[in-house]
Amino acid sequence: MKSKLNSAYLLVCLMLVSTLIGLSSCEDYLTITPTDRTVEEDYWKDRNDLEGTLTACYVRLMGGDIMRKYIQWGEMRSDNFEKRIGLQATNVTNVMNANLQSTNGIFDWTPFYNEINYCNKILDRGPEIVSSDETFSNGDWQPIKAEATTLKALCHFYLTRTFGDVPYANQDFNNDRQRFQLPQSTQMEVLDSIIMDLESVKDIAMKSYGNSSEDCARVTRKTVYTLLADVYLWRASYKEGAPELIGDGTPAEDDYRRCVECCDYVIDQMKADYEESLKKSVLGGLSEEVTLQDLFVQNVETTGLGRYSSTGAYNALFGRGNSRESIFELQFDGTNNVNSLMLDYFVDKDGNPGTLVCSSALFSAVMTNPNVAVPTSLYNRTDYRRWSTAWFTKSEQTTYPMAKYNFSEITQSNSTSESYGMRDNNISSFRSNTQTDRTRGSMNNANWIVYRLSDVVLMKAEAMVQLSDDEETLKSAFALVREVFKRSNPYAYQNTTSANDSLDFKQNNTRDAMTRLILNERQREFVGEGKRWYDLVRYAQRNGSTVEMLKYLTRKYTDNQRAIEAKLSNMKSLFSPIYTNEIKNNSLLHQNEVWGTSENTSKTDDL
Repeated sequence: MKSKLNSAYLLVCLMLVSTLIGLSSCEDYLTITPTDRTVEEDYWKDRNDLEGTLTACYVRLMGGDIMRKYIQWGEMRSDNFEKRIGLQATNVTNVMNANLQSTNGIFDWTPFYNEINYCNKILDRGPEIVSSDETFSNGDWQPIKAEATTLKALCHFYLTRTFGDVPYANQDFNNDRQRFQLPQSTQMEVLDSIIMDLESVKDIAMKSYGNSSEDCARVTRKTVYTLLADVYLWRASYKEGAPELIGDGTPAEDDYRRCVECCDYVIDQMKADYEESLKKSVLGGLSEEVTLQDLFVQNVETTGLGRYSSTGAYNALFGRGNSRESIFELQFDGTNNVNSLMLDYFVDKDGNPGTLVCSSALFSAVMTNPNVAVPTSLYNRTDYRRWSTAWFTKSEQTTYPMAKYNFSEITQSNSTSESYGMRDNNISSFRSNTQTDRTRGSMNNANWIVYRLSDVVLMKAEAMVQLSDDEETLKSAFALVREVFKRSNPYAYQNTTSANDSLDFKQNNTRDAMTRLILNERQREFVGEGKRWYDLVRYAQRNGSTVEMLKYLTRKYTDNQRAIEAKLSNMKSLFSPIYTNEIKNNSLLHQNEVWGTSENTSKTDDL
């Protein structure tokens, strides 16, 4: 692979995808129908074919069919978004009203299983090419094996978090004369398999490809450890809420501990990488050790007017992309490959609100105390993320389009009379921004971030709190959360009159309070990044009940809260129905009994 996914290279990638679709195309994954075996065997000759297929795996992750699922599955059911007023979209309406029907194409999992099939082809053919290609050694094969295994694990993780029990595919499909049938594995079995696979490759993945762009664009050792941390945290929460589950036999505490260890590895590696980069640029070396705060891109006031420069966090993470905080992000150049997800769901090519807008419950007001357990508003008055997440166009608006990803640069300013000042208590007036649009005309070049530093830090804090509720542990976890919060609230920590805008350990000195604080901080940090629904499900699974989770979810509903609560009272209702076509074509699959099995209705339609 090249160091960057440049234009010429992307054209080659896209051509390669078209070619490979002939090798493993399918209308329905579990009845996958690749081309004739002879063509398949003719394709796999040397390392170039292997590396080309790996490239295709990355390109497919950026395709619209998969990209849409990141939002459809990870955000649409959450409290982050509402459907744009006036939009006629029955499938979206049903999902957002918790009326989940198996005929809804949103639940088609084919793109993910096609991606898994590509990965399995690489894993199956790699050892053969090591034997047949003298230029390709086992040492060359090992990091490629780690990449394919990690991408495969990531896809299975999306699937089991969305559907619960899903097929775990360990083989590729080459013969179109055989109808493939694969039964579902339980969620616990899938999690066990993912962890086993990732543990087997975590130390053979590349530490670095030699440049920062490729280190963000491809799976590195940090990526493997971060995904492992995420899966350990999920499995621990699942075990904790359902102690009768056996899984691999390890208690939830062991999984939480492994999550912390994986997070520590990533943080330590990121410190080492950053320290090395500084040594190359600082004459005479470093005078102090790199800290966690150093790793975060800070929002620094530069003019005395509350204005933040283009070196701020938003512009580094979501504007330019591939920041020092990045662990794994999908690369878009806006020409040969366009981030269609942004145009489909957030802001269209003319700058109008897309399918989804931010939930008004999160942005219709500001608060002065971010320590509130279940706030009526998500962001406090000094939080920079409020204005870099939602798009504010006037002082009295009720619809909040997404700003994140859709602007290449956002600079705050309180220098006008209309602006909302971070230096006063005028919390009712409008906050002005200088926002730089990305090139539109149906183009968007925003990278899609799968994992970044904030995710690792907050996962570690969450696992620590579940491991122990002693004061020392809670304070250590609180310090991690504060690090994420502080960089987006610099004024709250610079001015004593804004003491209420900062985090306070005394208000978060219990396990329950810290758990809620972390859940709130993850929401503040990751709105629109495909994580919120999974965070809510993990929280519910740990509790073994949907009651507490629904306190967050139902705040976006104004007139049917009780109906939503009734529909989601069963833990199995948190997992989506299996798409009807899959059930028809594979007799080994079973439907989630909470949702309807007919083609037109849901079992909860009458609620």
